Amino acid sequence: MVGGKIEGSNVSHTEGFVTLAEIKEPPVAKDWGEIKFDNSKVYRYLRCSLPREGKGTIRKIEFYSGDQLLAGEGKGSPVNYFLVDAQDTRTTGYDLGDAAASHRIIFNPNDDEPRRPSDVRLVAISGTEVRYTLDGSLPAPNHGEIYQGPIHIEKTTTVSAVGIVPDLPPSLPNTVTYLFRGDNNPGLTTAHVGNSLTGTTGNFWRFARTAGYDHKSVSLLRGGALTRELFALASGEYASDRHASDKEEAAIKRGSMPWPVFWGRVGKVDAFTMQPRDFDLDKEIAAEVHFLKLFREKSPDVQPYLYCEWVEMARQRPSDKGEVPSFQMKKTFPALTWEESMGAMLLYVEELQHRLAATYPEGKPVHIIPAALAMGWVKNMIDHGKFGDAKPGTFYPLLFSDQVHPGVNGAFLVDMTWYSTFYREPSEGKVLPIETTLTPEQARLAERLAWDVIKNYPDCGLYEEGKEPCGQPEFANDGKIITLKSATPGAWFRYTLDGTTPTRTRGYVYCGAISVQPGIHVQAVAYKSGMADSTVADLIPKS
Repeated sequence: MVGGKIEGSNVSHTEGFVTLAEIKEPPVAKDWGEIKFDNSKVYRYLRCSLPREGKGTIRKIEFYSGDQLLAGEGKGSPVNYFLVDAQDTRTTGYDLGDAAASHRIIFNPNDDEPRRPSDVRLVAISGTEVRYTLDGSLPAPNHGEIYQGPIHIEKTTTVSAVGIVPDLPPSLPNTVTYLFRGDNNPGLTTAHVGNSLTGTTGNFWRFARTAGYDHKSVSLLRGGALTRELFALASGEYASDRHASDKEEAAIKRGSMPWPVFWGRVGKVDAFTMQPRDFDLDKEIAAEVHFLKLFREKSPDVQPYLYCEWVEMARQRPSDKGEVPSFQMKKTFPALTWEESMGAMLLYVEELQHRLAATYPEGKPVHIIPAALAMGWVKNMIDHGKFGDAKPGTFYPLLFSDQVHPGVNGAFLVDMTWYSTFYREPSEGKVLPIETTLTPEQARLAERLAWDVIKNYPDCGLYEEGKEPCGQPEFANDGKIITLKSATPGAWFRYTLDGTTPTRTRGYVYCGAISVQPGIHVQAVAYKSGMADSTVADLIPKS
């Protein structure tokens, strides 16, 4: 621990840190260590960074101002740090949020559906400089217009504002989208059941609103819950049949919206999503059938979706290990890269979809929202320097808040896959990246990627068949990783590793990397919406 630094920043949780104090002596074993130092400047982000060469980790850290606890023991929001493709266990920090920031801006009027042209006033405490934007970008001390008087609006407008006080971090942003009544597009009404990764899309309605859609949604969420546990809660027969810890059980049971409240808010809905993650396929399907029957009582014409999530950083699910059966191929293989894990997770969801259709064929067929594919490709883009100015290895720092949950930037990408699925159009030029820290170029790339994923995934309903075939896949093999390309710009690929003939609906979906493994026989097909499938390419790598 000696040589570790106590640091503060007002730029972000990863940049702009200055040293406030240094650890010069280790603490006594099993006892608290304490460092006192003078500081007169307020910092929003506080962290302790231990020397890289050490092996230990910090179990607990608390920050105080005098006797006042600022962070730790339930105060402040923990910040997760990452090395390249690994959790940084040597850095521990907190975001103090509103406790350290300037006064949050208040909007007047607060009616976000005005009937006529209006003047929007931004209210702040005396001495606060207010900056605002109308393009969805994040206001900052050096970005955005300085508020000098009411903002006149005559059409649907999104206003983001922050307050700036000398020697304090900027306030947390406040954003309001004013939808003019009669001027907005008809929005959908959707319902969702899942866990925290469905909660990732909690701001979807806000993004849809910036595009003019008055989207309504209601969600039943339980941390870590499987679909069967959620239905057991819904039916009043909850009893976990897995070996969950007390903490996990409590996470499953608790929530701000009990089932009766949720179900009371569910009326007729246009779409309904479930989040499969139970690798006991029979139990997952049984729960999905129960939910489908329940929702079709209120909405006979509802369009159901399976929301295909991504996996944890450690990538230790049965799908990662090649242990999930697939009707599409005789044999599956372990996923040795993040990109392959995303294709493997989608293969699991497609297996569920296939079995679900046979078990319960009534109503509209269940489709898939392949958010995992967007996650697979964005990591590949970042690692190859193709995501704006994002540096290789910054996938987790840029897009995630911990080892599985996306932050605001990663959630934006996921939300754009939902937008393209539900509203059947690209989000670029329509949706604003409100309250993200993505650069304008990164936001555009995320929106284009989401549209590319949904448009070219045949099950989402936007895929168009054509007559001209795509160019045949071409292999590049460095002995460790196989990559694919085609003469057709923007082509997508499916591939198999057991010699099964792939099609645009059979095999793993390619996300930029195929690992060379013993015994594989790679076959690949290229496809693209508006075109016909290519001829199949064949490769048996030398071992």
